[in-house]
Amino acid sequence: MNREWGVIVQRDRDFLVSIARRYYIDEKSQQQIAHEFGLSRPTVSNLLRKCRETGIVQIKIQDGSPYETALGDKLKKSYSLQQVIIVPSHEDIPVHTAVGAVAAEHTAVVLRDGIRIGIAWGTSLYHMVHQLPDDRIKNASVVQLMGGFGAASPQYDGADLAREFSKRIHGQYFPLQCPVLVKNIMVKDLLLKEPGIQEALMRTKSLDLAFVGISSNDPTQSSMVRAGFLTPKEAKEIQAAGAVGHLCGYSFDEQGKWMDISYNHRIIGVDFHDFLTIPERVGVAYGVQKAKAIHASLVGGLITTLITDEVTAKQILLQ
Repeated sequence: MNREWGVIVQRDRDFLVSIARRYYIDEKSQQQIAHEFGLSRPTVSNLLRKCRETGIVQIKIQDGSPYETALGDKLKKSYSLQQVIIVPSHEDIPVHTAVGAVAAEHTAVVLRDGIRIGIAWGTSLYHMVHQLPDDRIKNASVVQLMGGFGAASPQYDGADLAREFSKRIHGQYFPLQCPVLVKNIMVKDLLLKEPGIQEALMRTKSLDLAFVGISSNDPTQSSMVRAGFLTPKEAKEIQAAGAVGHLCGYSFDEQGKWMDISYNHRIIGVDFHDFLTIPERVGVAYGVQKAKAIHASLVGGLITTLITDEVTAKQILLQ
């Protein structure tokens, strides 16, 4: 390699390192990085993938630890789960990146030709989807499980996530082009008559696999507040009624039971009871602030597989 070519290679590597630092260390979104460097978001996604492929970014999953196996087994037995995946704590990798990487790896393993997938939205799933490898799955489909039109950050909390998932696996995409929460039942009934919404919701009744996030109902932590569908005051009222968390927009109590409150009747998305018939329901959630909500979802049997971090797993067992 001559000196001039070596300089070019080093310059390109330095550029990739800069992109990786912004995403993995500074916790900037891909859209923010794209704006900073004058790139498109898909280009940033491809550069981050190149960072992993070339070894600039290395995410190591340290399985086989007796302690982690014991912790996962305890959760699995305590809540009759099909699978529990615990992500060890890393000093140099943000928890959202580590959990997302492990969730993406799990997803790549369970995908198969003809699979019918449903996906909700949220930051946990965002980091999972954007670390999925490009893979062509024959006759696969991805259905948006909950409305997201009007979300403050559509890349995290709307149709963009399901669309990106479908692109990664080269599958069909069925969006729910409506808000997740409407003002009253009359508005909901009108929207449910729309052909596109009807088709997406019909497809949620025959899914093989679903990916969901789990959120606390605390107004300062609620994904529905972050997305702009609830005000902090409304979230506080729902919390006061006994809700500890929500999944696919639906609030549930400390036993993981769907609550018969006005709010839940105004959600547009997969029917809560239909959701529970999906054979594999993967919950991807991290953070001790969510421990109470995750615990309630496990008590209620809302998910069959849990992917979380080590610190949160310990906190769940203390609930």
